Amino acid sequence: MLWQTICGPFEMNASMPLDQYLLLSLADPRSGSYVRCLNVAGRWAIHGTAHSPLLVWHPAQADEARAAAERSSKARGRAVEVLSRGDAAWVEGQQIQVFTDALEPALHGHAAQSEAKARRLRTEADKLEAFCVVVRAASAAADHAAFAEVSRAASKALRAKFGGGSITSVFAWLTGRAGKEVLESVLAGEVELTGPLSISQVVEAAELAKNAEFLREEEG
Repeated sequence: MLWQTICGPFEMNASMPLDQYLLLSLADPRSGSYVRCLNVAGRWAIHGTAHSPLLVWHPAQADEARAAAERSSKARGRAVEVLSRGDAAWVEGQQIQVFTDALEPALHGHAAQSEAKARRLRTEADKLEAFCVVVRAASAAADHAAFAEVSRAASKALRAKFGGGSITSVFAWLTGRAGKEVLESVLAGEVELTGPLSISQVVEAAELAKNAEFLREEEG
């Protein structure tokens, strides 16, 4: 049974820091156990990408980093803090980018997306979060009867919001290409969650779905 294959809490792998950098972070309880930092596109991301690396300063540039945080806080009307982090996977020019004057606009706001892209990302992010709510409810089912009730409620809610769907399709979508891509968009800061779940809760639900699908396939 699917309800029997859902695993326990997801644990993030900790990276041993090497070179330390200073980054600008947003104090945001919606991120959960994750920390969102400013990237070169002016968006708050869990990690940097080659297209939008995280903005960093070297430790010797602490005064410059604090001044940048003050300018960003003033421009955005939100508390922006300086934090120190390191990651063995970081490469300057790829996952991270040392701040220069040319990147000043990122402190003040995010780069505009096309209307079509913004609309697509918003639709997919809302679907991601709704599907993760279903997975979390399914993972809390104590037995098959409870799981069946969750399944019925999920089908009704999915039909009302998305025109159809089932708990099985939810798990398949989250573990498929579409689900992985929109989750990556959230982590890279391209789109923000607007529902009740934190980023860490969404990541945990996606991992639960992945584990459940793997075990289901193993069972045949």
